[in-house]
Amino acid sequence: MELRKAIFLATSGLASASACAQSSVTLYGLVDAGIGYVNNVASRPGAIGARKIQETSGVGAPSRWGFRGVEDLGGGNSAIFVLENGFSVASGTLLQGSRLFGRQAYVGLVNKDLGTATFGRQYDSVVDFVGPFVSSRQWATQYGAHVGDIDNLYTTFRINNSVKYTSPTYRGLAFGGLYAFSNQAAGSAGTGFSNNSAWSVGASYAAGPVTLGAGHLHLSSPSAGGTGGSNTGGAIVGDYTSVTDIFYARPVKTQDVTGAGVAYQLDAATLGFAYTVAKLRYVDNSSFSLSNYEANTKYQITPAFLAGVAFIYSDGKVGGASKIANITDGTHPRWAQINLGAQYLLSKTTTTYVAAVYQKALGDALTATIDSVGGPTGSNSKYQLAVTAGLRVRF
Repeated sequence: MELRKAIFLATSGLASASACAQSSVTLYGLVDAGIGYVNNVASRPGAIGARKIQETSGVGAPSRWGFRGVEDLGGGNSAIFVLENGFSVASGTLLQGSRLFGRQAYVGLVNKDLGTATFGRQYDSVVDFVGPFVSSRQWATQYGAHVGDIDNLYTTFRINNSVKYTSPTYRGLAFGGLYAFSNQAAGSAGTGFSNNSAWSVGASYAAGPVTLGAGHLHLSSPSAGGTGGSNTGGAIVGDYTSVTDIFYARPVKTQDVTGAGVAYQLDAATLGFAYTVAKLRYVDNSSFSLSNYEANTKYQITPAFLAGVAFIYSDGKVGGASKIANITDGTHPRWAQINLGAQYLLSKTTTTYVAAVYQKALGDALTATIDSVGGPTGSNSKYQLAVTAGLRVRF
């Protein structure tokens, strides 16, 4: 009896303290799985490809679960945190390099007038301010990302060791920035403060039916965070490993991504356009740049049924070399891509979806590579077609 009484008093005291502080912790998540078909997949660039039918996990939207917490500190101030895990429904394994909270992990302070400052593993400003304008982040699934996800709008990588600021929205305008430390002491052979560091800035503006966004990201020596690299504790760690991210096959010295997007809502239709340019400078002094132009539209046919279509043209240029082995046989590769998709809400938390993506290598490009299908096209083909249908449940 005395033990039960002590437990009751202790838990009552904790509940009262929590209520006084007006704090809350929310468990949330999303589970996504489906079936996908790809006409031509190779294990690596230059190999022979073959068709593939597979169970997909997190293609419609990445599966995740997490905790979100907030505590009211008074005077318009709050403390916040997010711990978010990414996982595979198909195998039950952790994603993002087997990290427990690989999607996001941060803590910070919010002031209603001054904005939000957070610290941890987070998304960069191009993802935040330009990502919402591309079809892959809306209805086209991960298959609809730009070739090689070279602009990172479908978050091939997140940023570690980062300090991030996001302003309040004032008359439709918001802005923010991020800096990520290399967490490395100064040393020889290029190591030190900037070895595997990052920074980004971005802004958005909304007025009536028009929304605008823009951002820039700079990475310094990101390949230093790869296996056996000179700094595996910096801003980018082990995230350049997907076989469909073909432009990271050789070590990267610097990467810059600049992007902008616009959307115009016209009754049930939304028209959108996004532009990004990614510039990679490799350790061997060669370089590669890719400009992506995306025009997209979506139409809310009924409150439960949405359909969309997008066209993407990607224009590349190789510098300091005559080609990139198994990817281009010249200096001017190009790609064309069409995204088609539809979603139907079975309830407020359950959605079915279908998407089809066609990508063709043009000009000097040797291979197509739809994001997350398992590999680029084989040496026997220069186009790729991927179709997926799935189910997504939020909680």
